[in-house]
Amino acid sequence: MRNQEQQELVGSHILVIEDEPTIRRFYERLFGPLGLETSFAPSGNVAMEMIESGRSYDVILLDIRLPGLSGREIWKLLQLKRPELCSRVIMVTGDILNEGTRQLLEDSGRPYLEKPFSSEDLLTAIKRVVLAPAPEEPNRDQRNAG
Repeated sequence: MRNQEQQELVGSHILVIEDEPTIRRFYERLFGPLGLETSFAPSGNVAMEMIESGRSYDVILLDIRLPGLSGREIWKLLQLKRPELCSRVIMVTGDILNEGTRQLLEDSGRPYLEKPFSSEDLLTAIKRVVLAPAPEEPNRDQRNAG
């Protein structure tokens, strides 16, 4: 990633929902020097506590297979409780062959990374989410027209 692209990400706040310590360390080593603020949730339950606190995140890296609440359950809760964060999610999985996982990835419409992935692929996905325009909420006339 070029310096200009890195500058576009500086200060972005990323919530990493990942139970594997080695993968969390990978994120930490990669994001720290880039100036990304990173919060870590080692389980789905901890992640939901953080999300329900009202904190906003620029990107949520959501592992699908987690102890406690699964990535699928977190995705459903995000849709209900914090829908404004759904456009910030990048799903991460090492279980792409599982039919349920494939269905979740397809149904969500969110970008995903298959483990193992390169730091370049990860940063490209993050940049796309950070720089994507926020989804527009329909104005009152459009909501009432349907």
